Amino acid sequence: MTSEPWTSLDSTPGRRIFFRPLGIAETTFYWSGVLNNTADIVMHMHLRTTEASDQDILSKSNVTRAWASVKRRFPLIAAGVDEHESGLRFIIREETVMNIRPDDVTFTEVNSFHHAECFVYDIMDGPRRLSSQLLTRAYILRRTDRSDHFHIVVVLAHCITDAAGTSTVLRTFLDTLSSQIEPPYIPLGERVHMYRALENNLSSRDLPLVKQRWRRALGYAIDLVWMSRFKGGHTLPGDFRESTPRTSPKNRSHVSVFSRAVSSTILANCHRHGITMNSAYYALSQVAMSRVLCRQYLKGQISEEEWEYRKRQPMYVLGPLNLRPYQDKDWFETGGSGDVGLGAGVVRYMLPFMPLGKISRGDPSRLELVDGAPDFPALMSFDRFLLRCANVKAQAQKLLEHPRLVDICAASLRLYWAAFGREVTLKMRDSAHPENDDKSVSVQSLNPMYTQVGATLGNMDNLVPTTYPLPPEHYLSPLHSTPHAHRAGYPLWSPQAAALEDAKIPRLHVEYWRTHPYTPPAELYLGASTVCQQLQYFAFYDQHVFSDKIVVEWLSELKDATLWYLGQPHGNEMPLQSKL
Repeated sequence: MTSEPWTSLDSTPGRRIFFRPLGIAETTFYWSGVLNNTADIVMHMHLRTTEASDQDILSKSNVTRAWASVKRRFPLIAAGVDEHESGLRFIIREETVMNIRPDDVTFTEVNSFHHAECFVYDIMDGPRRLSSQLLTRAYILRRTDRSDHFHIVVVLAHCITDAAGTSTVLRTFLDTLSSQIEPPYIPLGERVHMYRALENNLSSRDLPLVKQRWRRALGYAIDLVWMSRFKGGHTLPGDFRESTPRTSPKNRSHVSVFSRAVSSTILANCHRHGITMNSAYYALSQVAMSRVLCRQYLKGQISEEEWEYRKRQPMYVLGPLNLRPYQDKDWFETGGSGDVGLGAGVVRYMLPFMPLGKISRGDPSRLELVDGAPDFPALMSFDRFLLRCANVKAQAQKLLEHPRLVDICAASLRLYWAAFGREVTLKMRDSAHPENDDKSVSVQSLNPMYTQVGATLGNMDNLVPTTYPLPPEHYLSPLHSTPHAHRAGYPLWSPQAAALEDAKIPRLHVEYWRTHPYTPPAELYLGASTVCQQLQYFAFYDQHVFSDKIVVEWLSELKDATLWYLGQPHGNEMPLQSKL
């Protein structure tokens, strides 16, 4: 599959139409969105107006003005997908970009924060809110109990965005909503050509087509070889059935947050030991899962046969990777770092068998238990923890230094989502499921099985600030005098002094925000990020497979593991000045 540049179907002013074929990753996510509602993203933001005189921020005219502005700056969110006989095509119509359609923005009311949360879960559990012709939509939830509070829920198709693009859409919408300043727009005919498919936005795109195809084929072949090593594996105990891959997931989430003081200590200890939080949290989640599994085994909830199988299995992690820095340099530095579009791939990590310490070679009845399972140092010493972090780091470095990195990651993404591809989607969409196709399957038959999916997102405070409009000195403000790689959708311009003064008055404050991705059936997603200087873990999972109880137990163990390995000094270290 080769994605081509944008082509004009109609050049009539005001009615221009542009199209291009979807790229490999875009096609993969499109079909996965059609099947089982997977691969869409729901963003929930709770906001508060800071001044009583700013109640008009939430007026219908102001909201639609702001959303229309966002569409003009990022016309890909107004695109549709045409299932053409020659393949999938993005269609961008100027009329759609310039005007608000009935389903673009929906207004409703809620009577509490809890009611707003229920609204989000109704979206997650109900029929898909997007379609091939509506890839992004927004809901504005007015609060009847507090007139200065409201909620914004934005639903986006993953085929047009990733974490970087999603944060840009939200930030731009809030900045525009809280300000009457309208910076100039990049002309549509110029703007659409900035939206290139991942494989067509590499430095190699100027090579002959035959060589580009050869490179993609080479990346695919290398990934197949690497994937052949991934055999076995296991994850949290769950209700896995033959019908699971064809059953729409029931998406749920849980979050665990550290205090600012503890977060500072944890990150400082990562720096002290030369490890990243990304490599650390893989090892931490593994020892946390070991505690959960040990507890279940000692209670007799895991059979001897299953336990012996799990003891010998490696644990596999699928981690998203931002591929934007590996794309065209000029594009990246002029806003590509944060623009709407799909610029992510996936990488696979293999961790050794779960750390069991003495339980793997002794009589379990004679072990010293803490809350029903061996304590962390009995399962994995601090030195062993550092070795596992180094192992993950070495795997990451090996991949990041590979000359075919982007091609390999694109192939990994394509292979992982193959179960949700076009052929499967069309077959499942047009067929009924037999009622007796619901037999349980053992963990031993799930081969290969990823333990978890996810990665750390880093510090989100700058990408999703809490106060709007953005002050002129903020590097992502459209009023800032210096261009930035992550500031997309704005041409260079010179704002007047009145605009600079207006932006210094805060009008909106973000009280809370959360991502709710649609996960595929049976997926267990674990992520980490820093928000408001607080480290947090968040798990997204299919409730049809994993119970709330076991996910909460795992997150609790993960938090305790983080405190034990990274929240305190070990050996002869000087203690950090932090009150845990």
